[in-house]
Amino acid sequence: MLTMTESECLEAIAKGRTFQAAIEDGFEIKIEVYGCFICTAIHDGHQLRPSLAENCLLTEVERRYEEDPHTGDMICAMPITLISLRSRYEYDLNRLPEACVYEEAWGKRVWRKPLSQAEKEISLERHHLFYRILGALINKLETLHGSCLVYDLHTYNHLRHARGTPLFNIGTEQLDTSRWDRVIRHWTRSLASVKLPDQETRSAVNEVFWGRGYLATFIKQHFRHTLVLPTEIKKVFMDEASGEPDPRVLSQLKTALERVFLANALFFLTEIKPESPGTQQPGAGIQD
Repeated sequence: MLTMTESECLEAIAKGRTFQAAIEDGFEIKIEVYGCFICTAIHDGHQLRPSLAENCLLTEVERRYEEDPHTGDMICAMPITLISLRSRYEYDLNRLPEACVYEEAWGKRVWRKPLSQAEKEISLERHHLFYRILGALINKLETLHGSCLVYDLHTYNHLRHARGTPLFNIGTEQLDTSRWDRVIRHWTRSLASVKLPDQETRSAVNEVFWGRGYLATFIKQHFRHTLVLPTEIKKVFMDEASGEPDPRVLSQLKTALERVFLANALFFLTEIKPESPGTQQPGAGIQD
């Protein structure tokens, strides 16, 4: 795959070019057309840079358990995608910058010896890099279309929950639900229509997770005309303990998600009345 620097990527977005590339080994970005919606898989990555890998106390399986495997595959057919290549244990894109590097996670110490300040700074800069690119892309789409939609896709381990949990959970705590209510309800209904082998389909709002992650925070803080839909999928498509996927369920889930992404994006485009394209000046979405 093509590799781009940050400046090359930003230039391509500014000029409206279509491309697919890895950005400085941090994440992959694909833009096939400058439509109104983006799909992200920010916890799909599993890589650790060598200096961190040799210092990590956790096994591959332990790390994979808290990552979101296969979410990149679930969105790969969509026209605009951002898929992380790096493990959330290197830096967590869904946490505030000052909290994005773990010392301890889910009750387990992560590092044999504490990370140096230099190591933390490398991770923090990669976190900033992702959000500079995402911000430029959203700004471009808002300028073109007046508004933008972001599907923030995650998965969750359900065996740790004593009660029954939904197949899909949408977190709306940071959303303007009065403004975006119709789109949120359409997304919830669309997910409830998904059929998987031997699975009960139920979609819920704020039942297991509340959408408190940093990606939603970043968009809320910087973009008035972008709706983000933080969506968690129960790991029924894999053995959550071992990380082994169930190819049949995963394939059907991917196909179903492709359908509901497109249906909901069309609903967003036709039902929401955005500002006219061009009413927002380039760069107006992000404040210094």
